[in-house]
Amino acid sequence: MAFLFTYGTLQNIKIQTELFGRKLKGKKDFLKKYRLGTIKIPENHPQVQSYFIAIYTGDENDQIEGIVYELKDFELALADEYEGNSYERRIIILDSNTKANFYCESPKNIIN
Repeated sequence: MAFLFTYGTLQNIKIQTELFGRKLKGKKDFLKKYRLGTIKIPENHPQVQSYFIAIYTGDENDQIEGIVYELKDFELALADEYEGNSYERRIIILDSNTKANFYCESPKNIIN
């Protein structure tokens, strides 16, 4: 089992059901020293102009509000495949002291 902190499309119930075969149950949490930016992913999703992405700032005043879910290991692998090469998966400590995986910037894709 693994925790996954989400702040974007993986919170969408339709996407959860399509990807994991179930609606995920989670709880609100915060990730400090990051802010939301946007990236382009034209090769995978030409109909969408940009997606949110977590960008490290190091500033204690910056934080992202999201939801943390508990996933089975094979579900985390499915999430890796869904997020693709535009994101990097890292392990972080959330405001609740929960150790979680999350997807953040791959520097080549940041537009702001």
